[in-house]
Amino acid sequence: MAMFANLGRTLSLLRELRGKSQARVAREAGIGKSQLSKYENGKELPKLDSLEKVLNALKVGYFEFYYTLHLVDRRAADLDRAGEREGAANPANAIGLASGDPLYMPPLYDGNSVLAGTTDQAFSQVFTDLLLLYRRIFEQRVLTAPERPEALG
Repeated sequence: MAMFANLGRTLSLLRELRGKSQARVAREAGIGKSQLSKYENGKELPKLDSLEKVLNALKVGYFEFYYTLHLVDRRAADLDRAGEREGAANPANAIGLASGDPLYMPPLYDGNSVLAGTTDQAFSQVFTDLLLLYRRIFEQRVLTAPERPEALG
């Protein structure tokens, strides 16, 4: 899969998860709505400064963006493999994530690593644990509104 092939799908998914329209994100990012549409539909890759403006408008950090891009890439690859086995892939489902969880992470080990199997699996486990920790912190700090500001302390 080409690098950043799913960048547009990822931007679209993040925008939809934030409940924002293309027009609003484009306005907040200082770009045209048609330009954002080109990015989301994969017709054009954004320059780094434009990508940064869009991510700022979405209030998405680099880690969240690249992690979401990773998830979309993995899911698209999984669907492609499943489609090859079944005879046809459904690209419309490429942004869906397993279990309906936007933070679902499929196993990272696919047998094609440059590391030895056990080392790669250990790194995969550490990465998975780190992402679970990130998710818990994210849920505590962002998704759960504290009653008192000092609760964030």
